[in-house]
This record gives sequence, structure tokens and C-alpha cells, in this order.
Amino acid sequence: MRKKRVSSKDVAREAGVSQATVSYVLNNTKNVKIKPETRQAVLDAVKKLNYHPSYMARGMKLNKSMAVGVITDRSVTNYNFMKMLEGIKDELQLSNYAITLLFNKSEESFNNEILEYYNTNRFDGIIFALAMVSDDFKDELNKSGIPYVIIDSHASGKDSHEVGTDHLERLPELIEAFKAKGAVRLAYTGPLWINKTDPRLKAFEDAVSSGGLTNCGLFLCPFNDEMIKETIAGLLNSDIRPQGIVAGSPRYGFYCLKIAAELGIKVPGDLYVASLGTSIFHELSRPSMTAVELPLYDMGRCGAKALLDIMNDKEASSLTILRSEIIRRESL
Repeated sequence: MRKKRVSSKDVAREAGVSQATVSYVLNNTKNVKIKPETRQAVLDAVKKLNYHPSYMARGMKLNKSMAVGVITDRSVTNYNFMKMLEGIKDELQLSNYAITLLFNKSEESFNNEILEYYNTNRFDGIIFALAMVSDDFKDELNKSGIPYVIIDSHASGKDSHEVGTDHLERLPELIEAFKAKGAVRLAYTGPLWINKTDPRLKAFEDAVSSGGLTNCGLFLCPFNDEMIKETIAGLLNSDIRPQGIVAGSPRYGFYCLKIAAELGIKVPGDLYVASLGTSIFHELSRPSMTAVELPLYDMGRCGAKALLDIMNDKEASSLTILRSEIIRRESL
């Protein structure tokens, strides 16, 4: 038989307090003073009875779903997304919000699906985590008054609340690291963006130019393993081979190491490599990969906090930029 659900009344009886006091403690209600020993008694009762609040009931009372839609282009196996999602979850839990996870589809109908989810009270706001959001859809969201936040490494700063990083500002410092190793001919390889301009390209070109080094070119291709291998093999087999490569994402960087090894090119020494972005495998590759690492967990927490502020009619910054960090490893 199904075990009877523990209620807040049971918690109040166990702690020797009123149901209202239980509610104040569990919801961290402001402007209500609770003695430390009373708060602890409630928390002890919650733990002893294994009490879990009914967010559905609370949502009905507040006319909210108590859920946030998290939309991404990435798969659930993607490390960057999962680390970001961990930060989102931890921040939302503080306000008793659950997550409704949606994976972005290329069909135009998906935007209508998102609007339908909101309009049918399936979630109270949206976080786009590493997801492509068109300017047209931003306009539609703004006109509809739907609370949303975009979390990505590249912030556009256009008519939306965004959380991004300053990782491209680390490029001049990264270029100086190549220069210090004697690598004066540099190339960039990374994904080919079709729908919008990739800010990494100009940032690389500007940093190389400012550093007084030779730009061997931009070697771009779709995010496809066979095409990545072909592009990098062509780059490393060229007549004027670069002495250093900046990879636009960790996957391109790992293929640089792999193909260099297959061609007998020593890294570090004959070639130096660094990637933009974070990967759990940077430490495990051989040689280990120098990279501009992103604060993924903090990005998730910051984006979730911004959305909660928006949904609670509090002032929220339209653009938050978090600091990234160059982690030096064996490849540079």
C-alpha cells in the first residue's frame, strides 16, 4: 500500500510550532523573525519525517507552475551544458523551483511550442542555456512579456537579459604565451557559423595583429568529425605550417593533438595548441591542453538568479559578464 504523504501539519506537530512557522522557515520568508532554535527544530522535523513540500499545491496557491523551462541545443551528455545545468538547479532549488528540460529543434514550430508551454502554465520563465535564439524570437518573447535569460559564452547584448563571459578578452594574453614560446605563425581552427557572425574570429585576428605575429588564416568547417579531421590535416600539411593553433572549441583542439601525433609533429615543440572553452578531458589528453576555461557552474547560477529576479519583478542586469581564466597545461 502507498505510504501516507507527510504534510506540513505533521512537521508542525513534530517541531511543536504552527504550520505558519513551518511555511516561513521553508520559504525563507523575509521580514518574519524566527528564533534560531525554532528554525532548527523545523529543519530537524523535516529531516526526521522526510518531508517534501508539494510544489504543485504551492504553485496553485500562487498561480504559478513553480517550474522553469531550460532550453538547450546540446545533448544531455555534453559536459558544458550539464555543468551549467548544475548551477541552474542549485540556484532554482533555493526558491523551490523545478526544471522542465527542452531540447531545441530546428523546426520553426519549436518556437510556437515554447510559447504554448508558457501560455498553458507549464513553466513561469525560460533559460536558454547554450541555445541559439534568433533576434526575431527575442522580439516575440519581449512582446509577449515572457521572462527569459540567455546563458552563453558569447553575449550579444541585444534586447535581452544575458549572462556571458569575457573569454575573448583573454586572447591577447594567450597570444603572448605563444609568442613567448617562439611561435610567430599562428592559425585558428573552429566551427563554421552559418546564421550569425562568430565573434571569436575577429578577436583572434585582432589579437594576432596587435601581438605583431603572422596570421596563417582561419580554417573553419561544420561541427562534423570527418570534416574537422580533414580541415586540420590540411592545415598541418600546408607548405607554411603554423607554429601555433588556437582552436575555437575543445574538440577542434583535441583533433589538432591527434593529427599532429599521426604526422609526427611534436606538441609542444614543433607545434603549440590552445583551445577556447572547457572540457573534462583537457587534463586527460596527452599532452594536456592549455585552454581558456569558462565558469560554467557560476554562469548557470547567475542566469537562474537573474530569471528569478525578473519573475519576482526585481531589478535585474540586462548583461552580466563573468570572468574566464587561462589554464596553462603542456600543449602551450
